[in-house]
Amino acid sequence: MIRAYHQPSAVEEALALVARGAVPVAGATGLYTGRSRREAELVDLTGLGLDTIGIHDDRIEIGATVSLQQLAMASSLPGMEGARLRRCCRHVASRPLRNMITAAGNVAHSVYWADLPVALLALDASLEVRRVGASPALVPIADATHGGKHAWDGGLITRIVVPRRAGTLSFGYERFTRTATDYSLSTACVTLRVDGSSARDVRFVVGAVSARPTRLVPVEAALEGSALSDDAISRALAALDRELPIAPNYRAPAEYRRELTQVLARRALETARTWAARENP
Repeated sequence: MIRAYHQPSAVEEALALVARGAVPVAGATGLYTGRSRREAELVDLTGLGLDTIGIHDDRIEIGATVSLQQLAMASSLPGMEGARLRRCCRHVASRPLRNMITAAGNVAHSVYWADLPVALLALDASLEVRRVGASPALVPIADATHGGKHAWDGGLITRIVVPRRAGTLSFGYERFTRTATDYSLSTACVTLRVDGSSARDVRFVVGAVSARPTRLVPVEAALEGSALSDDAISRALAALDRELPIAPNYRAPAEYRRELTQVLARRALETARTWAARENP
């Protein structure tokens, strides 16, 4: 039951409502889940002007209520970062749902299968969090995806900041679903900088196999400073097999999801190698 529904036109007004316990909504696709309260006071964020994308020399700024469909179709997003975000968002659910799901909502809803947090973690993104009477704070998404209290509790994510890296960059991204609009059973993502024939600044992230997206440093270490050879990819996959966290899940057995993630990781790494070769012939 919705006890009250507010449509503020200013961020500070919305923050005051959230601070007293009201639930922020935009697309509202995650409002009624098994963990949701059935009685709620709602704050509609769609009138706050947070639906724009800003492109700067050193960063991309994504407003909280930018839809995944906006990101999927944003051809002006530059570089590897833009290509990575578009590819991720184009594969989420269906177009009607992408029109409703917002960037900040996909992060804040904190469901294990969410796609955008995987991409943002691989891109070293940060969240701008605002609370009543406080200056905006930038929180690295690597910190925000840990368990426990969320960085935005009692406040709002108002934008997502993705740094733009210099140099020749490459990425690979793979996810598997039973149907085109299903939740992911496993997701694998790698981003890296190409330095001659070597991979640098490697970020490897898996999603949908445990409670939150996970960056696997041992996999990155197996690739860092090496050419993306078959041997290097095999070392990375061996590290993945040792380190991959698999949580219980009623949708598929753990061993199936482990093997699936290995397949997706290999495809993502081979794609990154292919793009690196094209970008750095």
